[in-house]
Order: sequence, then structure tokens, then C-alpha cells
Amino acid sequence: MADSSDSEALRVSRGHRSDGNSRRLFERTTVIDSIVTEIKGKILSGELKDGDMLASQDELARSMGVSRASLREALSRLSLMGLVETRHGSGTFVKTTRPTDFMNPLSSLLIMDRDSAAELLQARLYIESPVAELAAMNASEEQIRQLGGLIERMRVAYATDDADSYVALDTRFHMLIAESSGNRVLMKVLEIIRNLLPLCIRRFHLSFPARIPTSMQYHEGIYRGIAERNPAAARECMEAHIGFLIKLNDERGDGSQDQD
Repeated sequence: MADSSDSEALRVSRGHRSDGNSRRLFERTTVIDSIVTEIKGKILSGELKDGDMLASQDELARSMGVSRASLREALSRLSLMGLVETRHGSGTFVKTTRPTDFMNPLSSLLIMDRDSAAELLQARLYIESPVAELAAMNASEEQIRQLGGLIERMRVAYATDDADSYVALDTRFHMLIAESSGNRVLMKVLEIIRNLLPLCIRRFHLSFPARIPTSMQYHEGIYRGIAERNPAAARECMEAHIGFLIKLNDERGDGSQDQD
């Protein structure tokens, strides 16, 4: 199934047509959100029960009128939420949410709305800013080289409209900064939210595709601060970057959409 089916579904539901790479990124992200909402709704309503096996990905994609790529991403999100599990060689099964699942403060069930995303971003602000500062002091030359390489690959991913690669590279960039800090405790704290970072990044960057170049500028500033061994600059750029995401979260929560 081609991605054009995703765009067509969105044109019908939103009443507008794609106008380039940035709009396509936004549309695909919105389609993924819709798939997650539909399947999650069936699970929470009891239409799909614990242990039920979902239809094959080909069949689900056809019945929902979406591409397999979008469906796979949606199933990945549902798996992170603890609502489904994929058993290799068998299929994808409904996994009833247990009370202990709600005890996990970082459950991705909690980060898909505005308020919980704001809490995650606030935590990132207070954790990642000093991490960037420490990285400027402690990063090895090899780690700095790798950070520079990730910046270059992110530029290529954006230029080629490869959203999945961009999200993966962005996530790796932040995790490598944590590794470069030389502080094992802070690194472990960042590892706790490792699985949430792709969701967080996709939520903001791909919902506001015209802002991706701005985000890349922040990443470049963080990298320069680390490469130049300037702890204050690295910290300030990280604070500005996450502050930018907080602003986008407020905009999205208000129901506004980027039309730049």
C-alpha cells in the first residue's frame, strides 16, 4: 500500500491537500496518531480483548486504508504503551494493561497529551542542560567526532524526507551527549527515558515540519559548544532547544498548526 492512501485519508478528514515534503511529514504523523487512537479505543472499549490476535499487517493496512509503514509505526507505539505485544513468528496480540503498568511514571500512555508532554520536557530541561555542560568538559575527541557525524546525517535525512531516520538520529544525538558527560548517574537517568525520546521528538518535530531547520540550528549550537569545550554555550543552547520544544507543545495544545 502506497503512502498516498495515508495522504488521501487526511485530505478527506482535514479538508486540505499536501503541499510538499513538510506537509507530507505532518500528514504521516497525523495518520499514525489516528491508527493508534483507533486501535487503542477498541482495546479500551473491550472490542479487542486480552490475548486477541490482531489481523496481519497487510490486512490491517488494507482495512484501515493506510500504508504498512504507518501501521508498523503505530503498532510500535502501542507496544511501548503496553497495549500490544508482537510475538515473532506468531503475530501481534492484545496485552491487557495491568495496574502495575500505570505505576510506571514514564509509561508512554501518559506522554501523548499536552500536560504530560510538558512534564517530560520540563524534566529534560533540568536533566539535559547540565548534561550538555558536562559533555563540553568531558567528551572524548571520538565522541565529538560522532556528534558531528550525527549532525551531518540529520541534515541528509531531512533533505531526503526520511522522517524515521531523522527521529532515530536525533534520539542518538541526545543519548551520545549523555554518554559524553562522563557522569554515569546522569547517563542512567537519560537511559530511563530513552524509549520515550523518539515519541517526544516525533510529536514535536514532525507535527511542525517547517520548524525542523530551526531545531537543527539548536543541535548545531549544542554541538559547537561541546566541540569548542565551551560548557556555558553548550548548556545555553540545550536550554534554548528544549525551551523551543516547550513552546511548540503549548502551540499544539492550543490546537494551532504550523503553516510556515
